[in-house]
Order: sequence, then structure tokens, then C-alpha cells
Amino acid sequence: MRGSRTYQFGESKLTVRFGDITKSDAQVLVSSDDCYISMGGGVSAAIRHAGGEAIALDAAKKVPAALGDIVATTAGKLPAQYIFHAITIGSNPTGLSERDIVENATRRCMQLLDVLQLTSIAFPAIGAGVAGFSYDEVAVCMAEVISEELKKQKRTLDATIFVFDRFGRMEEVDFLRFFEEFAGRTPRVARNVVPDSNISATPKVTCADLADETAEEYKRRRLHNLRKLLADLEDQRVQLESGLISALGKDNTSEEKSRQALKDNQELRLQYLGELRSYMAEDVSTKSANTLPLSVFVSSTYKDLVEYRRAVKESLAKCDLFFRGMEHFGADSEGLTPAGLIVNEVRKADVYLGIIGVRYGSIDPATGLSMTELEFREAETKKKPMLLYVIHEEAPVTVAQIETSPEGQAKLAALKAYILSRYVPYMFRNVSDLEQRTYADLRSLKEKSVRSTRNAVGQTDA
Repeated sequence: MRGSRTYQFGESKLTVRFGDITKSDAQVLVSSDDCYISMGGGVSAAIRHAGGEAIALDAAKKVPAALGDIVATTAGKLPAQYIFHAITIGSNPTGLSERDIVENATRRCMQLLDVLQLTSIAFPAIGAGVAGFSYDEVAVCMAEVISEELKKQKRTLDATIFVFDRFGRMEEVDFLRFFEEFAGRTPRVARNVVPDSNISATPKVTCADLADETAEEYKRRRLHNLRKLLADLEDQRVQLESGLISALGKDNTSEEKSRQALKDNQELRLQYLGELRSYMAEDVSTKSANTLPLSVFVSSTYKDLVEYRRAVKESLAKCDLFFRGMEHFGADSEGLTPAGLIVNEVRKADVYLGIIGVRYGSIDPATGLSMTELEFREAETKKKPMLLYVIHEEAPVTVAQIETSPEGQAKLAALKAYILSRYVPYMFRNVSDLEQRTYADLRSLKEKSVRSTRNAVGQTDA
């Protein structure tokens, strides 16, 4: 099915699936809860809602429980025979790490399954809800433990890990990207994948290939995935912020959920960005020329160029280049002003790509320039390689997209006139036109960089 992948261990199977655990037909459903099994949030609340109060009443007889314990109760109205409650929130006198808690809970569930002579079990991502553990880390840790336990079994078992799409926005490409990353981090599990006609034809890299890839091949693939993930998270952040703005002062529950989702989004972006920077900080001389990453700072206003900006990201991804933009850099720890932060980020990029539309953008009070023009001026001053694109007068725009401020209109006209007098920008007419042109320009730029690096490496060797 869409959004799932199955791995075979002898006669037993492990399935990783995006979906609702309460819809599972497994004999055991696992829930993650606090030491009093309050069942007040996340998966535990969903199980309580679907199975009825009988589950909570049965659990109340067996509390308090210790961190890491597994408490078995009735499944109420659910078709399952038992609910295994994994205790992930509570006092921690022995100093268990998050990974210890997940590993212990998963292993105990599998062992209890054997004691009760049951053959199927459905897990959530243990601790990834209210407890706040990382979804990706939990899924990887659980898969490794379950695969170990399945290999020991002489009976046929069926285990499923349900990873819930919290924001309800995942599409086919997102599922594929998750499973590619999952395979890269769990090669022992991935080499046991069961081919699925619904998803195996789409990825360019098979799980069998991933199990045999070299360290350098993994880095190259991981860099590509990180760029795509960061671009997707940026788009998600914009949507979440719009939802938060709509909920402010109107709906406290929606506002709280939006704030938490934004926090999750920021944590993921920082995690992926940190990993990406660690790769990019490696000594260029130790890399092969065709794995040299180039970072491209994409500068534009947002409201009038949403689709154009997305098209440029696609061009960057096709060329395996890293997108840089202000969306990826939240509050600055060094206390820089927004203008100072912009200057700093443009300096870090290898290439500047500027898109000039029909808006000038918000003006920085200290300089009198928009953030977009500040980005352009910094790239020009530092003599960065620049790719410039200006919207054609015949391009389709709506009235709502056009700059309304007289000051902004005048400054935008002056900026366009300056660029047209000094450079030869490409005049794009629509989204497809810009995507095709940026792809050709970026590919050419990367090829030149590769040749230059090869020449430099050759001279060094000589």
C-alpha cells in the first residue's frame, strides 16, 4: 500500500507504515504513556477514544508504573486482544537515555508477545508524541531491535511500526524520501526489503543498492536528501506560520498546536542543517570533484514569487545543489540584526541567484533598502557569481501581487533599472520558463565548478 514498506526476516515480517494505529488488526497495540497511564494525549488518547473507557479503567488498577515498564490491559472495543502500555514519561532515577527507554520498551513488548503466544503486534513511534523523542531516531531504533528479535524467532510473527503523519500534508514523494532515508540508516533492515509494486518502481536507488553502497556514495545521496528535506521543511514552515496567524486570539487549541508544530519544524531544520554543514565543512581536497557541493542563495520577495521560488528549488534539486535562503536561519544566536544576518548568510553562499518580481519588499529602517536589495548589493560587493532573473512585462501577475507603496514602487523601478544597465538578466515570462532557464544555468555553473576543482586537484597532485 502507499506509505508502507515491509521487511522479511525468515518467515516473520516487519512493516513500517504511515497511518492510524487504531485501524490495525494486530493482536496487540502498543501505546506510549506516563507512569499513571493517563491516556490523555497522542496515540494513547486515540486508543482510548477508539477502544473506550474500559482500557483506562483496567490501566488504573496497575499504576503507578516505573519508567520503562510495560503494562498489559484489555483492548476494550478494539479488535486487538491487548494494549501494551510503554511507560516513557516519569521519574528517571537511573538516568535512562531516550534510546535506552525506546530499546527496552520495544524489546520487552516483543518478549511479552512470545510469553503470551501471540503472533502480531502494532507499535507507534514509542515516545515520539508527548514525550518529545525524535520520530526518525525512534523509528530507526525500534526497527533495529524488532529485527533482532524476529531473527531469533522460530514462530512466524508480524510486527508493524506506525509512523503518524502529524501535519496531514505528506504526499507520495515524502513517503519515498522517508523510506530512502530509513534504508540508509538501517542497512541491516533494508537489505531484507520485500518489493512493493506501488513504490519500488519510483525510487532511483533500490534498497539492495543502498545496502551495498560505499561511504562516499552514501554521503553523496545523503547530501541530496538533506537539500530536499530542508526545502520541504521551509515550505511547511510558511504554511504553519499562516495557520498560526489565523488562529491568534481566536482558537487557543489551534494556536497551541501550530506553535508546537512550528517548534518541531524548527528543530528538524536545525538538525538537518547542522548535518549538512558538517558535510560541507570537510576539506574540499579530500572530495572527488563531482561530489563538491555548491550552495546557492536564492533571493526574492515572497508574496509575488511563491511558485517561481518553488520552481527554482526544483532546479537546484535536479542539479544536486544546496538551497540557501533566509527561511532556514531563524533567530541569530550572535544577536545580529535582520540586515546583518542577511549579509552574513549571503557571504557564506557560493552563488547568488536573484529573482526580481513586482514587489520591492519590506524596507530595513537602518539602510532604507529592502531585504532583497540588501542581498543583491552584498553579493555584488563581494563579487559573488550572480544569476539574475527579472520578470517580463508580459508575465501574468495579479493586482494583489503588485507593490502598492509609492516608496516601494520607486525603489523597485530604480533597482530594475540599475540591474538592466549593468547586467544582462534573463527576462522570464512564466514559472515553467524560469524553471527551465535556471536549470540550464545552474547545470552549466556546476559543470564549470567541477572542471575548476579537477584542474586545481591536478595541479596540487603535480
